Amino acid sequence: MQPILFIGIGGSGMRGLAYLLEQQGNCIIGYDDAPGLTRCTLAEATDAMHTAQYVVYTDAAPKDHVLRAAARAHKIPEYGYHEALGKFSQRYATLAVTGTHGKSSTTAFLAHILISAGLDPTVLLGASMPSLAGKHAQLGKGAYFIVEADEYRNHFYELHPSEIIITSIDYDHPDAFSSLQDVEKSYEHFMQQLQSKGAVFVPEIEYRAHQTIAWPESTHPIPADQAADVAVLIPGAHMRTNASLAVALAEKIGVPRAQAVSSLKTFPGLGRRFEYIGDIGNTVIRSDYGHHPAEIRATLQGAREFAPETRIIAIFEAHMPQRLHAFFDDFASALAQADEVIITKPFTPAGRDEQTLRDAYRLAEAISQQNTPAVCQFDDNELSGLLANKQPSIGILFSAGTLDERMRAIVKQS
Repeated sequence: MQPILFIGIGGSGMRGLAYLLEQQGNCIIGYDDAPGLTRCTLAEATDAMHTAQYVVYTDAAPKDHVLRAAARAHKIPEYGYHEALGKFSQRYATLAVTGTHGKSSTTAFLAHILISAGLDPTVLLGASMPSLAGKHAQLGKGAYFIVEADEYRNHFYELHPSEIIITSIDYDHPDAFSSLQDVEKSYEHFMQQLQSKGAVFVPEIEYRAHQTIAWPESTHPIPADQAADVAVLIPGAHMRTNASLAVALAEKIGVPRAQAVSSLKTFPGLGRRFEYIGDIGNTVIRSDYGHHPAEIRATLQGAREFAPETRIIAIFEAHMPQRLHAFFDDFASALAQADEVIITKPFTPAGRDEQTLRDAYRLAEAISQQNTPAVCQFDDNELSGLLANKQPSIGILFSAGTLDERMRAIVKQS
């Protein structure tokens, strides 16, 4: 059997798509530059190249990557992850969940509702969902494919959905979009790819905030009060809003609203979404993928709702210099909503360390000026000791880099 070679299989989307293709009977060979994430060595991947059906590569694998160069030398077709995803989706009625914030949680809510209703969908999302057979994915026998659709670099243009959920539209990815207007144009183009009988589900507040967008006639703005009867395990008004969008779409395709709402009571949670990972001394450690000011603010508000009398410590790993520079003041004001902030070493490309460390100290100073104590701590062992000696608190890791993995290892040793 000719294998499909994945370059960068460690990413959640790549891993999930590889799982789905493998479950369909394909042979998958997966390589990743990061140690511990790969399924094979570089030499093994190179040896397998001449027999490969095609190559799927992540955005992080540039055109001159040794394996991509080998694919071209052997005249093996190459597909970006988003292209391969679009190709995979063609055999299904695709339910696409997109938005600047809340894609993974909303995708997971929708998947849980449809699985509970017996529709047996195929699912692919960017977070780990314990109830899915492949954690990030599940191959079902039903007609629907529930997928997290990524706006980054307009990747979702490869999809032609039957239905669309848009959770939010905000300015992010300053390396890919020049302005909020640029982001709005991207979503508008994506909605033009909606199939003829499909609908768009969006929070009413987002619909009203983005009136320059030519919304399709089939758009369903979902009022905030529709989240009133929706209860989910992850705290926060933003999570209830996300769940209400999933309920609305499920109702359109035949799941009674009461049944959809009831099924969410058994939702098992989601990796890196206010996820409890253990304790360090008196500090309860929770991990969150929030890496944009709006996400951090929403999670901190949810944490206040969850434990109103408990001290909250935000432990922040800045992700990429461009984002920190573009949203510096917003990061400072969002993080200042915690009772205390610890800035860890930023996740940054090689060669940019010195500048980002200076930015981290500037951020701590900006937060402190808003009457929230903030310090920088770049040593993980020192960070662990600092947390161990705190009064009873909730420590929330805000990280899209490596902090989550490092802190899980520390928690295991505590």
